Amino acid sequence: MGNSTFSGPIRSENGFKSIVKNSTTGAVTSDFTLQTFAVTITIAASGTTGFKSTELIPVNFIPMGVAITVTAAATNNVNLVDIGTDADPDGFVDGIASALNSTGFKGFHGCNGVLGMSGYTTGASGLVGDEVEVAIDGAAGGTGATIALKFFGISSDSPTA
Repeated sequence: MGNSTFSGPIRSENGFKSIVKNSTTGAVTSDFTLQTFAVTITIAASGTTGFKSTELIPVNFIPMGVAITVTAAATNNVNLVDIGTDADPDGFVDGIASALNSTGFKGFHGCNGVLGMSGYTTGASGLVGDEVEVAIDGAAGGTGATIALKFFGISSDSPTA
């Protein structure tokens, strides 16, 4: 396949992959794919954390950032402060202050926690396939709060190559 230069947008129905091919054998040694992972989490009225155990972070997914949208607002004046996993509650985003007392888009935050931009390796401390957990700085109040998270990152079927 020859080199190509494009001047318009690139579109794909099946994602984008970057591969490294062995020049001698032709074997693909690395395969990175742009990927998103979405999850909606509800925090109970008296709760300060919430998680979704039925939608697990994909294996070998390296989160680069997360878009936050509040779909059901808290009645108390509280903020989303941490996003992580059950094993590491602030592993993706640590120490933000996104208000939960109104609905709407709350921004895109870079993953600054220990798990952000570092991803997982198979079997690493029980983190592979862990659920997403969020923490807020007080009780949500009312009927609770619901937060939609959409992670943007890369995945690889060969994380060590």
